[in-house]
Amino acid sequence: MPEILSELWQMLSGLQVPDLVLSAAAVVILDMFAISVILAVGRESTLCRKRWRKVSANLELRRKEEKKEIHHPLEADEILLGRHSSADIQLKDPSVSRYHAVMTVTGGIWTVTDLNSKSGTFVNDQRVRQKKLAPGDCIRLGNAKLWLAKRPAEQEE
Repeated sequence: MPEILSELWQMLSGLQVPDLVLSAAAVVILDMFAISVILAVGRESTLCRKRWRKVSANLELRRKEEKKEIHHPLEADEILLGRHSSADIQLKDPSVSRYHAVMTVTGGIWTVTDLNSKSGTFVNDQRVRQKKLAPGDCIRLGNAKLWLAKRPAEQEE
């Protein structure tokens, strides 16, 4: 390490004063550019989150499991529900098919579609093949129940 510092010092001591000023100015300009890129990325990320909350209607699925409530934020435009480990929301109930249903969103409206499951998909106790959803709807897949609800205000940001 001392050798590197020594070589750096020799290189810098051989530079003329205008060269040092130009080098320092270049470093400052590069730093300002890097900071502006970081700020732009942060702003774009915030805008994307706000757009997604509008598209997804800022909803989540909730379910009760062993005396606790589990929240599943709907953070994609297509959510696979089922028993299989590759499902976006995995329900370990044996009455749920491996690939039971899929939820999709278009313009803030969520739709659930049954994927030819054995035990069926129900919305508010009515069997459905496909159904548009509204906050407060109860979705039953086999014996598993999920409720569509607005995300709490503290989770929005």
